[in-house]
Amino acid sequence: MSGALGFIVPTYFGWTLYKSHEPQNIATWAMVFVLDLLGLILAYRDGNKKPYLQLGWAIAAFCIFLAVTLNGNRATWGWVEMASVFLGAVAIVLWLAWSAEKALWAYMVAMYVSFVPLMADYWKTPQPDTLWLWLMTIVSCLLAVLGAEKNDFANLFVPVAAMILNVIITVLCLL
Repeated sequence: MSGALGFIVPTYFGWTLYKSHEPQNIATWAMVFVLDLLGLILAYRDGNKKPYLQLGWAIAAFCIFLAVTLNGNRATWGWVEMASVFLGAVAIVLWLAWSAEKALWAYMVAMYVSFVPLMADYWKTPQPDTLWLWLMTIVSCLLAVLGAEKNDFANLFVPVAAMILNVIITVLCLL
């Protein structure tokens, strides 16, 4: 169920972006896709053999990337994208040199960094109309935690850390 929500909710958000032609940065959504794909691979390599939430996010991020690309948005490469690429590379090096568990920490830092511009935007201009997206993402994370095969790092780290990130964004949405 977490994988289905992890796919449906953000993909619907992508559809709303496509229909509204709201300006988006293609580079940012490309990074979110790459990071979601990395998170999927790392969670699986660390022992989560049913990373449905991460799979749903990766497919949804690709759909959002496709939607903003088809809308004719431009790619702007800034410090967030550079930091995300660097931290993603650190995650890959940690994975190859030590373990997927250590790499998941770098991946999650990269994911948090990739959301800094959104959080700054919400701090300046709260957007309560997007509340549904963040609340449903929290629910999908909670379902992943409750449905985890094992209560170990591989199965719980990504959904718990993502839940915390989405709670922060939810609060910013309402300020």
